[in-house]
Amino acid sequence: MAGMNDRGQLIILFALIVSGIIVTLSVIYTQNILAGMESSRIIMVFPKEEIRNLRDIVEEDFIDSMGLKKDEFDEYTYNVSRDIRILYAQKGSYGDIAVFGSYPSALTSTVSYFNVRITYIGGGIEYNDTTLCRPEGCI
Repeated sequence: MAGMNDRGQLIILFALIVSGIIVTLSVIYTQNILAGMESSRIIMVFPKEEIRNLRDIVEEDFIDSMGLKKDEFDEYTYNVSRDIRILYAQKGSYGDIAVFGSYPSALTSTVSYFNVRITYIGGGIEYNDTTLCRPEGCI
């Protein structure tokens, strides 16, 4: 009779070990599924097109207008920045292009280079970039 009790205890012990292993594996599997779903959601939500649009405005429109006098250039970039903030606010996000340094050439008094900060906040994503732009392009 004592041998039967030992066998029963061993069976119960092995059953507990096997069930513990199964529970551990299922927890790991569930965590991997949740991590995969979250990372795929982030990839789908990341606003790369909105950020690319802001960079295109800086690299095309602002660089093309560098032939303006400093005051005209500052007014132009301020108006574009204001319009961008309004447009992005209508979409429920924040987008801004802030020119915080425009430096005129000594000879022509037109803007020769400028510093710009691109900011995008929306959908849990925050993007900030500060670059120096010259007629050749932005660095």
